[in-house]
Order: sequence, then C-alpha cells, then structure tokens
Amino acid sequence: MYNIIMRFGLVVNILDEAYQISVYGGIIGRAAELGIEIVCIQQENSFITPDDLISRFHQKEFFDLDGIILLTSVLNDNYLFNKKSDIERIWGNLPVVSVGQKIEGIPSVLIDTNESMKQLIEHLILKHNYRKFLYISGTKHHPDARTRGKVFVKVMKSFKSKFKNLEYQIREGRFTEGTAISSMTSYLAENNNVLPDVVVCANDNMAIGVYKFLKMNRSNLAINECAVTGFDDIPQARFEIPSLTTVRQPLSEIGQKSVDILKSMVEGSKVPEEIYIESQVMYRQSCGCTPADDDFESNEKLFTQMQANYVQSENLLRMVSHIGQDLNYGQSIGALKYVVRQNMDQLNLNNFCLLLFRDENGGSITKLSEQVFVSPLMVRRKSREYFEMDQQISMPFGQFYKQYLELDKSRPSLIMKYLSSGDDLIGCALYDADQNVLPYLSSIAITISQNLSRIAAFEERKKRSEYLEKEVTKRTKELVEANNKRMEVEAEVLRISEIERQRFSNDLHDDICQRLAGISMLCRSYSNQEKPVNKEQMVELAELIGETLQTTRQYAHNSYPVELESLGMDHSLSNLCNSFATSSGIKCNYEWNVADDVQFDKTQKLNIFRIIQEALHNVLRHAHAQRVDVTVKSEKKKIVVKIIDDGCGFENTKENKKSNGLGLNSMQYRANQIGANFTIKPNKPKGTCVIVEVKNGK
Repeated sequence: MYNIIMRFGLVVNILDEAYQISVYGGIIGRAAELGIEIVCIQQENSFITPDDLISRFHQKEFFDLDGIILLTSVLNDNYLFNKKSDIERIWGNLPVVSVGQKIEGIPSVLIDTNESMKQLIEHLILKHNYRKFLYISGTKHHPDARTRGKVFVKVMKSFKSKFKNLEYQIREGRFTEGTAISSMTSYLAENNNVLPDVVVCANDNMAIGVYKFLKMNRSNLAINECAVTGFDDIPQARFEIPSLTTVRQPLSEIGQKSVDILKSMVEGSKVPEEIYIESQVMYRQSCGCTPADDDFESNEKLFTQMQANYVQSENLLRMVSHIGQDLNYGQSIGALKYVVRQNMDQLNLNNFCLLLFRDENGGSITKLSEQVFVSPLMVRRKSREYFEMDQQISMPFGQFYKQYLELDKSRPSLIMKYLSSGDDLIGCALYDADQNVLPYLSSIAITISQNLSRIAAFEERKKRSEYLEKEVTKRTKELVEANNKRMEVEAEVLRISEIERQRFSNDLHDDICQRLAGISMLCRSYSNQEKPVNKEQMVELAELIGETLQTTRQYAHNSYPVELESLGMDHSLSNLCNSFATSSGIKCNYEWNVADDVQFDKTQKLNIFRIIQEALHNVLRHAHAQRVDVTVKSEKKKIVVKIIDDGCGFENTKENKKSNGLGLNSMQYRANQIGANFTIKPNKPKGTCVIVEVKNGK
C-alpha cells in the first residue's frame, strides 16, 4: 500500500515506443519510492496552432493534480509552443516540469548530447576512416533535431580542411522508420544507387528503418553494406543484428530526476531552470567496431532475453489481432465489453475502466473542459469488476475519478488513453499495465475507438431506420385515408353532377319547355282567330319570349359563367353577389382587394367562383341570415377568400357533414382541385365563416 502524499500528471504523446516508455518507467519507479501517485495522460496531439493544441489538453480539475511532468514529445514540432505563458493557458499556475525540450520559464530536465554527438562523428572519421556521410535528421523545428544537426555539420566542416575527400548530404526525417526508408530511397536515386560509407541517424528508430531498407534492397545495391548509427539507445538497439552504435540517453534517469524536481517545486523549494544529464556514446557492431570481451560474455544472456521478448511480442500481437477480429463481429456495447472482459486477465489488467465522454447536454465533445461528463461502460479495480458502476449514468470526470479511487485504499499509477474518432472525443480508457504490454494496449485502444464509433453509427442507423419505418407506416396510413376520402369525394362529386344534370333537365322541362309550350299554344290560337293579331297580343307574345330568353341565359350562366374569361373575376363575382342580393333579399357586401399583378388560371377562376356560389346558395337555404360579406384579398403569398354570414351558424360535426354533405363536399373537392386550403367554422358572435386560401406563388 502506498502512503500517497502527492498526485502528479504525466503528459506524454503515446506509450507505443521505447523512448517514452523508458522515461515513463523511470518516473513511476521514482514516484513509487516517494509515495507519489502518477496519472499518465497520452495526448496524441498533431495539431498546427497552439490554440488547437491547448483545446485538446486535459484540465487539472480532472484529477486534482499537484503538478505536471510534460514529456515534450507531445508537442511534436510545434515550435510556437515554447514558453511559460503557453503552459499557463492550460494549467494556470500549477507547477510544471518539462522533459526533453527547453520551455522558457519552466524548469526543464535536459540531456547534454553535444559532446556525445561530436565524439561519435570523430570516431567514424578517425577510427573507421569513413569519408562519405549521409545524415538523416529529425523533424525540422524539433529542438533536439536542430541541436544534433548543428553539431554534425560543425564537426564535418572542422575536418573538411584535413580530409579533402570528406563529403556529406543531409535528408530530413521525422524520427520514424518510414521517413528513414524514404530518405534512403531518394538518396540512392540521386547517387546512382551507390550507398554512402555511413548513415548517421538522429534517433534509433530511423536507424532501424535504414536497417530494414538495406535488408529489403540488398540484391539491388552496388555495395552490400554500409555503417549505420543511431541516437537514444533504446532497448531494441542492443538486440539488432548487428548491434546498433548509438548515443545513450539516460532515459530512466531523466524520468527519475523530473519527479524529484517537481516534488521540490510543490514543496516550495527553488529549482534551477535547466537541469542537464550527460549522455554517452555506445560503440557497437553497426559502425564497424568489434564487440568487447564482456559483450561476448553477455551474448548468451542477451540472446535469451531476445528470445523471451520475441515470444512475448508474438503472443501479444496474436492477442491484439484476435481482439480486433472479435470486436469486429460485435454489433453492440455488450459484445464489446464481453471481448474486453475475456482478455483483461491475459493482459494483466488489474485496474481498467472504459468511459464515454459527453457534454452536460448528453452530446459529443471535441474539446476538453471542466464540463466533461463520463458514462462508465466498464469499471475494474484490483481485478474485481464493479458492475454497479457499469451503468449509463453521467457525472463530471473529476467526480468519477474520486469515486474510483475510493473503491480501494491502494493508489496505483494509472494511464489514460483517449478514445477518439475524427474530431470527436468518444471517451477514454484508464488502466495500469506492465511496460512491455503498453504498446499493444495502445493498438487495442484504437480498435476499441473504431468499434465504439461503428457501434454508435450502427445504433444511429437503427434508430433512423425505426423512425423511417414508423414514418412510412404513418404516411401509408395517411395516404390510404386520403385515397379513401378522395374516392368518397369523387363518388360524391359524381352524385352531385348527376343531381345537377337531373335538376338542369327538370328546370328545362318544367320551366323553359313549359314557357315554349305556352308560346306555341298562344301563337296557334292567334293563327286560328278570324281577326288580325293586334298590338296588345304581339306585346304579350314578345314579353313571354323575352322572359323565356332571360331564363335561358340564366341557366346558361349558372352552367358556366362566360364573363369569367371576358370580364374577369372581379366583375363576375360582383355580378354574382348583386344577383344573389336581388333574388334572395339578403344584403350582400362584396370587396375585391387583390394586387393587379396577381394572375389566376382558368381552373382557379372557375373553382373559386363555384365555391362562392355554393356558399351563397347554402346561406340562402340554411343560414336564415340578413347579411353576408364576400371578400377576396391578397395576404403575403396567398389569396384569401372569405364568405361570412350573420345567420344561425354551423356546427362542424359528423352529423352535419352527412346532412349537408352535398354542398360541403363540393366546395372541399373544388378547393383540392386548385391546391387550396378550405375551412368552414362558426363566426363570432353568430353565423358561419367559409375560408379558402390559395397560394399566390409571388
């Protein structure tokens, strides 16, 4: 059990390579000795501007930290982020120690590599007589890369006057195996496929990349071998064949030193702004040196270690592959949790959490702040899984972390790995693990991120599909109802048309035909009389003919108002209202207030006319009204027609719809024909209001 006196945050890039893991090992080892708890946050930043960089850093409130150790590889080549004020924008006045890179105003633990780099180049020139050099540098703006590059150029220039055939070329790399391979490819293309005497690399990863390039292209090269050197002395450097000549940076030691410095700062002690630790050249076989006797004696031990590392690495790689395959089969959070749970013991994960990030409204986040909420998916502490915390609850990150620590009195150092998809921060994993497992956990975390994103997308598609299915069912029901209603209306219209034809036929028979029969009988009687037809008789005959003609015209007008086309709607509706008032004795006020540029097509004219005509007919038959107002007005992008009476009113009930179905259905049908909204409702204080709204299209 630890007697915890402080809690430090360790900010790294990603624990998947030897440099950072070695520094991490030194930090947690020294912290354990001092009773200091470490929370290691893998930041994985690759942003351009300091503002972007800052927005993705965790906040100090997440873990209630006493100080920060910043492994500056997390800054990549962001050379604009290099002073105390930049650090304070993230963590305020919280004590911070920089490791690996100088930050102005911040205590920085650095390695003095100038002398070692100088000794290495002098050794290659004087001991091995190499004259043709290729230097593969690090990232352009990285301070370590610039320092090593300057030392290399300075030494080469100092020997140039003594050795006339000494030459060198420089290729820019980015501290990765892939960039070293690209540098070698471009160099050979420009130098007739002839290798240099020696390739000097700014770190061991690039040197191993050169090894891989030489092995892949051995048969195509004019010279089979060339010397290679690296920098950092990562563990793999000793196990390469041939073993790699490099500069040993005391990575574990600088990690230990950073803990001591930060502890002193928290306790209020004054510390120097720059703390240097010496590096050392490690001469091995890759530069052409013969191994020392003690190297031969340790070969068997190293070989045994290499075998053990290889077997473990193969097992872990297979496990990562199997976990990835199993996760890809799952379609739910439950399946993902099952796969992770089945492999935790094999990975020796005694403490492990999977957390989803949410903002206070339950939405996804792209930036970290005090208002980050977490929903636990899986909570494991001291090899026990706490299912009661494995719920879809949501709480601030800091609150969850405090509850997690209270599950057990021990305080192991924990690592946090963000789970992200694009710009969205899905959540994080919290765990502790053996150092040799850390790179594989990074790969597993990426696979978990991808699967969480895929599951979320699957759930979203499922919800969307269910929503669309409901909408289709609803819309289908509406269409069936609308179709049934349309069929009812069409049947009603056919019935109305048949009644209208019958009424028209009856009117012709009972009125016009009777009038014509009377005129015929009158003419016959006049022809049979002995006296000549006098003036009074002719006037009587003319009046009968005139009345018949007027009635015939009225029937024709009611059948189709011809003046709609010739005189326009305003004039036709005015005549309709005047005729209604004259024939019914009901006062009818008519108002036309439509813009001059509004145009009605033939169908709109006829159907609006018929709706008004039918509404007036209903007023005459049912309303017992004394007054009716007919208005046609422009309102925004529509034409509004209103027929309002002061009669006995109308209740829009099913019974009334059935009893007055002929006129109402006729008006509704005509409104549908022109895409208009049709409404009939009671008018206050009394009467009925019929409203037709026609889209203007202006």
